[in-house]
Parts: sequence; C-alpha cells; structure tokens
Amino acid sequence: MSAWHRNHDTAGKTHAPSSAAVRIIASTVATALVFGCFTAIHRYARTGGDERADVTVRVARQNVQLLAPDLDTSTSINAAAVQPLLDAYAQSAGVGTTYSIAVMDAQGNVIAGHEPDTAREPASTTKTLTAFAAASALDLYSTLDTQVYVTGAADAKGAATIVLKGNGDVLLGTGANDASHINGRAGIATLVQRTVTALAAQGIASVTLEYDDSLFGSKRLPDGIEQTDEDYIYEMPASSMAIDMDRQWGGVTNPNPDHIMNYPTKTDTPALNVATEFASQLAAAGVTVSNADAPASVQTPSDATMIASVQSAPLWEVMRFMLKNSSNTLAEEFGRLVAIKTGAENSPEGAVKAVTQIVQDAGIKTDGLSLRDCSGLTLGTRISATTLADVQRHLVLLQQEDSAPVMEGELLAGVDRPHAPYDHSIYGSMMTKTGTQDNVRSLCGTIVTKDGGVVFFAIVCVDMGDWSAAGAANDVFASGLAML
Repeated sequence: MSAWHRNHDTAGKTHAPSSAAVRIIASTVATALVFGCFTAIHRYARTGGDERADVTVRVARQNVQLLAPDLDTSTSINAAAVQPLLDAYAQSAGVGTTYSIAVMDAQGNVIAGHEPDTAREPASTTKTLTAFAAASALDLYSTLDTQVYVTGAADAKGAATIVLKGNGDVLLGTGANDASHINGRAGIATLVQRTVTALAAQGIASVTLEYDDSLFGSKRLPDGIEQTDEDYIYEMPASSMAIDMDRQWGGVTNPNPDHIMNYPTKTDTPALNVATEFASQLAAAGVTVSNADAPASVQTPSDATMIASVQSAPLWEVMRFMLKNSSNTLAEEFGRLVAIKTGAENSPEGAVKAVTQIVQDAGIKTDGLSLRDCSGLTLGTRISATTLADVQRHLVLLQQEDSAPVMEGELLAGVDRPHAPYDHSIYGSMMTKTGTQDNVRSLCGTIVTKDGGVVFFAIVCVDMGDWSAAGAANDVFASGLAML
C-alpha cells in the first residue's frame, strides 16, 4: 500500500483576530507579516502532481517576536453552533462512517464531536506530537554541526587522519553555506574550505579520511515501515548527516531546496555519501585523500581535535521545514534526538517511548494512543481526535512559554495555500496540519474564531468512500469553525 505523506504549502491574507487571541509577528529582511495564526493544510495529488507557493524563510532568531501571548478564554464558544457543522460533515459525500471529530475549548474540554476518543490511523498528523515533544525537550535555538577532526599528529610526510563527524544535519548542501535556505544552510564546500585552511596551518597536505555516523546507533528505521517506504522514497534511514536528505536526483535539478515537491529514491548509506562528496571536494581543493573512494566508518577518538565545522539552521527552522513539508525523515530524527536527550533507548522504539512519555507528562489526553513511529508513515499508529486537538492546545501553551516559534511550521492561509476553499475573511485565523494515506484523511489545528474565541479541533477520517471528497469535507468543517 502506498502512503501519501506529501505536504502542500498553502496560505492566505492576514486577518486581525481579537487582540487577546494568540498572535505572532514574524518579520524578515524583506517583509513583515502579522499572523493571527498559521494555516497548514496540505493537499495531496494522487497523480503525483503538486503545486506550491514560495514561502519566505525566517533567517534569524532576532527576527521573531511574540505578542499578546494569552489565549482569549473569556469569549465562550457556542457549542450548539458546532452541531450543524457536524451534521453537514456526516452527510458529506465520500466521508463514510469511520471518522472521529473533536472540537475543544481553551480549557481543554471537548465541547462537540463525533467519537472523539476513538483512536484511529492518523497518518502525518502524528508529527504534531513529535513537534510538541521536541519543542518541550530540545533547545530549539541549537544547531546540528557537521565537524572535521584531526586524530593525532601529522607524520614526517605531512600526512594525517581526519574524521568527518555528523551530528544530525541531514539538510547539508554540496555548495557553500546558504543563509537564505534551511536546506543547504550548511554547505560541504564551505566545510572543505575551512578544512583546507586548517590543514595548511598544520602543514598537512595528505589525509586518510574516516567518517563518524554513530549518532543514532545501529537501528535506523522503525519496524514495518517497508510497507509504505519502498526504495526509501518517503523516509531515509536515520543518519548523522546527509545531503538534501539523501534524495538521489539523477541529474534533475531540485527547483526549491526548502520545498519537498518530488520524491526520488534514497540510499541506505547517506553518511557515506556525504563523506565521499567531502573527499571529492577536498581532493579538488588540492589535498591528497588516500582513500577518497572508500572512507572508513569509525567513532571519533576522544582525544581528536576539531579543526573545522559548519552549522545547520537552528532547530526551530528545521522543525518548520519538517512540518511544512511533512518530512518523515526529519520527524523521525526529532524523535531520536528527543530519545537521546531524555535518556531513552537510542532506537526507533526509544523515540516512540520518549515522545509518548512527554505527551503524557504534559497532561495531554492520551486514551488509546499507540505510536508505531514519530512521523505517521508506518502503518498501525492510533491516535484519537481528542489527543490531536489537545496537542494543538498544548503547542500554543508551549509557544507562550518559549520565545522559540514552535508553530512556525503550520502555514498561513492564502500565502502557503492560495487555492484553498476558504473565505478570505478567515485568512490568518487558522493553523492546521494534515495527514494523508490511501485510506486516511486527517486534519487538526487551532482556530481563532470570527468573534475572537479560540478552538482546537481534529478530524481523523479512515476507510472513506471517496478520498478527495473526504479531504474537501475536512476543509469545509474547519472553515465553518473559523466562521463561528
């Protein structure tokens, strides 16, 4: 069975909700947009087609600030007004009967719904749990550095051994550092230049290259993922480093590095591929690499000396990339980083346990929760609509506590999704995340309603009669909530 985890970035015009509602101002070098919230609704084309609008990348921490961080809990939500939306959804063509809906108020009460506590296959809305856990456990302003170490001293001929060590950056570029993008923020060409300079300072002209891919241990993929990830199309094995998430383009140009629009196959040796590219560029820069075609895999010696490094985008930007593009690879990596940080087992199972524990410890309602992975790509995960809605509520609460823009990945209506079927008056008032497989259409999010109240919602529809119609029904329901 194939899995459709392809995000579609979409968006809209700004809309000014109640002054006490959640608002975020994100300013960039060229533009400043006032966001009531963000809307992320990705549409998946079963033919493999995709259309996108460019989204400006936030490039620095100082360009983001939070305003009016308190939720407006004084405006009551009219629960009775939700019932017609539920009735209309039930009558929507193609929806069927196996679906769950939860509509939650700012206090965490489910005020309306349909089988809200029934756990069903959620697909990529699973990533919201991983995002919450990562934002709770990790320093979102930290980076994932790719480093070069020298082990020991150069010999009489000016030769030495160097180790290329990865620390989780799977969005490396082959060129120079690219400050304008998340994917390619750290570039191999820049790392080579810095390495050449450092080697020359030590009189080293010849090296033996080794690489350290030990970060994520021996188990790199969740059990059962092969059912939905043939040729690693949708997720590569967890790796300490990779170029463009190891997508093998075969000479085809990637039109926008920050948008996943195509799904070329990947390999099971992403770190080795980085080391080989590094060796090739190092040799081209005039350094003799004795084993350029076959770098050896090692663990970096404790007494090795770091001589060069490049930094990824900060984790909040990487999370933004993950959510906007619904990247299974990065969702799983965030889960693994959470496992390492919290002392859980360094494995896919450890990542699932760590994410689950953080979600439960936060007081999020988790009846029926069962994760198979951290992305939703592996079949068998079960999450209730109540849990998904409550995660949205807690993401907003976390946003208020931390200056890191943890919800940057959920897209703005009208800018990120210009063709979404929403009334322009609600643009900017919705922030959502979808999940999609052949038999799943799910949607969860946060909405600032027309009168300034806040609701959190989730829809998980499975085994529907019409895949496209079910997705449209989800959109219509969300639009209706925003107009309350």
